[in-house]
Amino acid sequence: MRTEARGSLSTPRGSNTSAENSAFARVICAVLPLLFSLTCLSCLSARPAHAGKDRVALVMVVEAYSHFTKSIVTSDTTQKMGEILRKRGFDVTVVKDPNNAVARAKLREFAQEAVDANVAIAVLAGHGVSSRGRTYLLPSNAEIVRDSDLLSRGLALPSVVRIVGRAKTGAVFFLMTAADIPSTLQSVSARPVLSGEVGENIVVVFSTSDKVPVSRVDKVTAQAAADFVDALSETPLLAKGLVDAAAAGGIGKVFGNVPDIDLSKAPEPPAASARSPEAASREAAAIREAEQRAREAEERARQLEARAREAEERARAEKRQAEARAREAVQRAQEEAQRAKQAEAETLARSTQPDTSESQATAANIESLKIIEALFGRAKRKQIQYQLKKRGLYMGSIDAIFGDLTRQAIRGYQSSLGDDQTGYLTPQQLQSLEE
Repeated sequence: MRTEARGSLSTPRGSNTSAENSAFARVICAVLPLLFSLTCLSCLSARPAHAGKDRVALVMVVEAYSHFTKSIVTSDTTQKMGEILRKRGFDVTVVKDPNNAVARAKLREFAQEAVDANVAIAVLAGHGVSSRGRTYLLPSNAEIVRDSDLLSRGLALPSVVRIVGRAKTGAVFFLMTAADIPSTLQSVSARPVLSGEVGENIVVVFSTSDKVPVSRVDKVTAQAAADFVDALSETPLLAKGLVDAAAAGGIGKVFGNVPDIDLSKAPEPPAASARSPEAASREAAAIREAEQRAREAEERARQLEARAREAEERARAEKRQAEARAREAVQRAQEEAQRAKQAEAETLARSTQPDTSESQATAANIESLKIIEALFGRAKRKQIQYQLKKRGLYMGSIDAIFGDLTRQAIRGYQSSLGDDQTGYLTPQQLQSLEE
């Protein structure tokens, strides 16, 4: 009930500015994706002379920001990632603290390298935000005043996924930290999202998810970054090990299929097939048609922008009335919130269902233990598996991946202690296990 009251309180505040900006934002949302698609088509459709490389990687980290606090994932950490990948045979590009223009230029270069490569990996580290079903990496000079700014000032993750998808096998790892976004941007969040389907040859991994409180996102991601460096050094270099590390031991989000391959080896490339002149002609015609459609869309956008300015002028004329209505709505919301608070206190006082409360408390405790477990690190998880195996409870491999076998072993250990069999160790149980 308290949450609903706060939602009512925030609605009028958002309505003060939406009347002025919605028309212009719709214009920007309509034209920028078309222009960006044209740019990507021009960059990606032509096959460069160096296409078909073995394994390529892009490591892009944004630590220092002009308008936000620093990211907890440092450039030193990502530099280690690049060095290890280079030693494992990857052609690596490391980009530190790029601004918007540099970041997009490096992505265009990587798009050419990824064409027909056997394996393409993109590691992104820095502040991530989501809006309208998309997640963006913020460049170092990004300044977000309204959510539509992300279209031109953020790096959309779906665009990175399409670039990596040009390779035979691709992976995108987003070590996502939380930006201090102003509270007025209510449509922008720190929760990762990825709308649309992911190709069969691609896996996309976020270090965080809806399970992690925003206040713990940075700590979880920092541990995931350290685990990722550790996993890169393992032999064999298994894709599933990198995915598990970047996903913070399973607490992050994973989209797509995890390839069961050893990335330290060069996959056997298939026999090359030459394109026919007819196919090349059709491709050139498709590019020309796309360019024409983009020019037409740009002209329509200019017309829409003019109409949007007129609508914005009308919106300013109505602003004073809207502000008065908003103040009244805020007052009503505050009164409603107070009534909701009183009703909630009365409900708690009359509660006669201790079993339900206990069940909810247990569920909340398990969620807390999951977050604590995500911070263990790979070395700690391996030690836990070793202790469980030493007691004859765990029969799997010492691989730091807490799957069904590990959960069963933990439940068996909890049963031997006479504790609740949740499958997640409490700090007391962990201390007892290590003694």
